[in-house]
Amino acid sequence: GGSGDGVSSGAGTATTSTSAAVTTSEATTSTSEATTTTTEAPTTTTTAAPVDPTTVAEEGALRSGSVGSRTKAIQVALEEQGYDPGEPDGKFGTKTTQAVWAFQALNGVPKDGIVGPETEAAILAKPAQQMLRPALGPTHVEVDLTRQVLIVWRDGAVKLITHVSTGSGVAYCEDTDYGPNCGDAVTPVGVFQFGRRVDGWREAPLGRLYNPVYFHEGYAVHGASSVPDHPASHGCVRIPMGIAAYFPSLVDTGETIEVFRS
Repeated sequence: GGSGDGVSSGAGTATTSTSAAVTTSEATTSTSEATTTTTEAPTTTTTAAPVDPTTVAEEGALRSGSVGSRTKAIQVALEEQGYDPGEPDGKFGTKTTQAVWAFQALNGVPKDGIVGPETEAAILAKPAQQMLRPALGPTHVEVDLTRQVLIVWRDGAVKLITHVSTGSGVAYCEDTDYGPNCGDAVTPVGVFQFGRRVDGWREAPLGRLYNPVYFHEGYAVHGASSVPDHPASHGCVRIPMGIAAYFPSLVDTGETIEVFRS
């Protein structure tokens, strides 16, 4: 019994010492935290104060990843011309790249998605877009397969210009839930009218379509997660997801759409 008490007593003493050590350690930690706080304050100030990071990021050509006032000016100018570069927040992302592709394709500038001196000057000049198919009347949609662009006209005014990705032209043969589906990935050329539409996602035999608006048999203008800078679809007209969210509201059922090569 006594032996046990001795161990207990010794343990108690050790615990007290440890507590003291912990307290000291905590004090040290506290001091360390105070130091950390002091260190963080200047860091925050240093980051927030200068505009240098923005300037450095925007030297030379603007491209995906650029941030700053020049990028914002490009976004605002594109938006004013009917393109959709996304929120004009000065951040050059995928939406801005796709809008630049469309602008370059329509204005004879090499289509690389980069805003070099020539593209920047052209965008800021805000050239007036001309109807490619004026014979269709003041309200219609144009899809230029050569330049991979779609233009929505309403009462003679541009409502939207967007980059698209159409039929790749490659033969395909895929197993689907409906059996083998084979054909050539070609977007039909001609004058059509918009017909049925589906809200949200539609599971089609050859893939998922977002907010599809059909214009000829199973061919539609629809949103897709992949809209590269070249023809890549099975034949539909792919548009960026952000644009597909509101595209159906821009066109009426029965409205004319012409798909052509320029």
